[in-house]
Amino acid sequence: MNHTSDELPPDWPTTEQQALAVQLELRTRVVLDEPGPPPGAPLTAVGVDVAYDDERDLVAAAAVALDARTLDVVAEATAVGRVAFPYVPGLLAFREIPAVLTALRRLDADPGLVVCDGYGRAHPRRFGLAAHLGVLTGLPTIGVAKNRS
Repeated sequence: MNHTSDELPPDWPTTEQQALAVQLELRTRVVLDEPGPPPGAPLTAVGVDVAYDDERDLVAAAAVALDARTLDVVAEATAVGRVAFPYVPGLLAFREIPAVLTALRRLDADPGLVVCDGYGRAHPRRFGLAAHLGVLTGLPTIGVAKNRS
């Protein structure tokens, strides 16, 4: 089921300069040494990805939660919204995060770990989509990018 969302986080940047400033400030908040879950604790892994409808200026995000031990799907959610930021290399998170945040909020499962289609720390400024999402949500995140930066 698709849900429409035009929600943006407060003070969402509208220019490249604003986005760069936010990225440089937030990257200092990345937690690298967080302990993992205790042995035997239930763990849900959530994969997130987005797709674009360029003709209608829309972005659609999907979040699928799996039981990490059985790989059974335990929840899924989607969100569709307007593209919130122009395409600028290195600033992809500003286009995708609003819809991803909405999809994550709509999940009927607690994300234990989020796997993103994008960079984390292997980003030119050490703050790609996965790192950005982790700072905003407080969730452990891993970025899995298609190409080397």
